[in-house]
Amino acid sequence: MIKILLLVSIMLLSFCLTEQAKLSHDNTIDKSDVETNTLKAGENVGPHSAEEERLMLLGTRGVEAATKSKMLYKTRDPRYIIDNQIHKEFDARKRWPQCKTIGEVHNEGNELLSWAYAATGVFADRMCIATNGNYNQLLSTEELISCSGIKEREDGYVNRVLVWEYFKTHGLVSGGKYNTNEGCQPSKVPTVYNSQTKIYKRTCVEYCYGKDTINYNHDHVKVSNHYFIRIKDIQKEVQTYGPVSVFFDLHDDLFLYKSGVYAKTEKSKDKRYHHAKLIGWGVENGVDYWLLVNSWGYEWGQNGLFKIKRGTDECSVESHVYAGEPEIK
Repeated sequence: MIKILLLVSIMLLSFCLTEQAKLSHDNTIDKSDVETNTLKAGENVGPHSAEEERLMLLGTRGVEAATKSKMLYKTRDPRYIIDNQIHKEFDARKRWPQCKTIGEVHNEGNELLSWAYAATGVFADRMCIATNGNYNQLLSTEELISCSGIKEREDGYVNRVLVWEYFKTHGLVSGGKYNTNEGCQPSKVPTVYNSQTKIYKRTCVEYCYGKDTINYNHDHVKVSNHYFIRIKDIQKEVQTYGPVSVFFDLHDDLFLYKSGVYAKTEKSKDKRYHHAKLIGWGVENGVDYWLLVNSWGYEWGQNGLFKIKRGTDECSVESHVYAGEPEIK
């Protein structure tokens, strides 16, 4: 009897996965609908990749909008440059070449963890910039995910105030990429696309399992404050202090992005919210753009980065900008 029930369960599971794969394939936008004179599209997953990879990218999108309660905007900063000192083109990797974390590209695998990679990435970059390169290492995304209790909603929204408040009150230890001994707590999440990562369980631990010579309690770094950034101040903020975290409306045509300046197409579908790290801006073929670091691996886009149209609040990318100031002792 048990064998019969097991067989029926396997058959039902197979049917569900087949239907999911069919749905994903039917809804995938054609790259001919995406390409323009400033944008090139193509497959960012291999021809033999698991269909779960495509389903991971497509994700889901809920209907509840993000609230704007308790938003703390930076209203003024004496260190800000004046408007005519804003560079026409800017890349934080070139401005602070000693900070190798700025160009690091992560791969969130089958997890929807863009919020964690964007926030910890910005925090690490700003630690390096504020210390003139003396602190120059990744921070632990693993500790943030496992210990903060912060969860992403199904539509991709995460309260960034809570994330940065965690950085302020608790702090983060140093981290590293998956399958390394870098830092105190390197990532435990494999960058693969399969059902096992979907049920991956995390346990908060208060010791260093990466480089075990590091003292866990002494390794934490914090921020002294954190804030939203107004659209008119984004360039001043980045040029003065370094990268910022953004979230925006993710459309399915972004999955096909290969190069050029991205702007959502008429046939694209809004899937969910997504988070990334904004590190610069420029102009390409007469089109203003923002330069962002994504968390879909180096194989996607322009070695893991992408350009999105600037000045029009494309996909609301300019309306949700956040950062914080490292606490330097």
